[in-house]
Amino acid sequence: MLIEPRDPLVVRDGRPFSSSPGARALSLPFPLPQTLAGAIRTRIGLAQGLSFPEAAVQVRQIGIQGPLLAERHDDNWRLMVPAPADCVLLAEGDKPHRYRLLPLSLGAGVRTNLPEGLNPVGIPRPSSKSKPLAVPRFWGWSAFEEWLLEPPARSEHDREHLGHDGPVGEVRTHLKLDPATQTAEEGFLFQTSGLEFSRKIGGGSRRLALALWVEGAPSGVYPLGGERRLAIWWEQTPAKPEPPLGLLAHLKLHRAARVIFLTPAVFAAGYLPKERSLHGAKVEAVALGRVVTASGWDLEHHHPKPSRRLVPAGSTYFVRFPGWNEAEVETWLKEVWMQNLSNAPQDRLDGYGLAVVGSWTGKLEALEV
Repeated sequence: MLIEPRDPLVVRDGRPFSSSPGARALSLPFPLPQTLAGAIRTRIGLAQGLSFPEAAVQVRQIGIQGPLLAERHDDNWRLMVPAPADCVLLAEGDKPHRYRLLPLSLGAGVRTNLPEGLNPVGIPRPSSKSKPLAVPRFWGWSAFEEWLLEPPARSEHDREHLGHDGPVGEVRTHLKLDPATQTAEEGFLFQTSGLEFSRKIGGGSRRLALALWVEGAPSGVYPLGGERRLAIWWEQTPAKPEPPLGLLAHLKLHRAARVIFLTPAVFAAGYLPKERSLHGAKVEAVALGRVVTASGWDLEHHHPKPSRRLVPAGSTYFVRFPGWNEAEVETWLKEVWMQNLSNAPQDRLDGYGLAVVGSWTGKLEALEV
């Protein structure tokens, strides 16, 4: 399914928003999976004649995968994915270069505060003269697919080749009208921040939408997010990506891989999954982005949901599966690719932890300083 917001989409960050003068409703930079899961379940439930909150338990069994960003190119929608956390851009002279973050071996006598058995990640041969650049928040699938295979440790790249920053924020200022005089009431001024799902290119623009995979959601024009802003719900969905050619052979050769999350993930031990394994593969190192905090409103019990700290989209887990035979590696890839891997079943149904797999040699690189 594709959901294309017609108006700027407001997905609140959970801060209080009241009628006090100067109040601001701030939006997250991208909607969380639970926001889309709730909207889709409500839409399916209403289409089936169900009533809420009585049907809340029933519709929570409807699972989704996504959301991802989609961009309109000519007559097709193309997927965009969050930037992988194991990539950094550094300016060397007047040219940007793309570097891989790799698990490091620090040598004898060097210690970290990481949990026992977890290795740090970094650039094996860093340059003190390089300046960090902002990595585009969303990558085109073709550039991302190259990254999933064994990319060079250092290569010259510009931001436009990788992707762009996705929906841009738009702030609207509102006021309260006196119905008797049709004039603004003094002091009742507030703002809302939303996401504009279009991208300006030269003299034109490209449409953006939310792509997700779910069964039974009706198409049409329905509200989405805060302020009941309208969105167009399309039945069409971009094809679900397949593993790149050559990836399976690489996994069988090295008995190691990277797991990159396309949606935020929820694990029992913070950023580490249960027993420090992903579907049986042992986690050796992790490249993380900034933590994401999620809460919300419990419609069934009429109270706020507790805040949770999520693993951000783009986070990269380096895993090994020593001793596995080739059939086990192939089965693991099928069970992980484009599947939700969060620990709790309900979090998986809500769309948390959608993952893809990339290559890794399984080797720890020596840090040279």
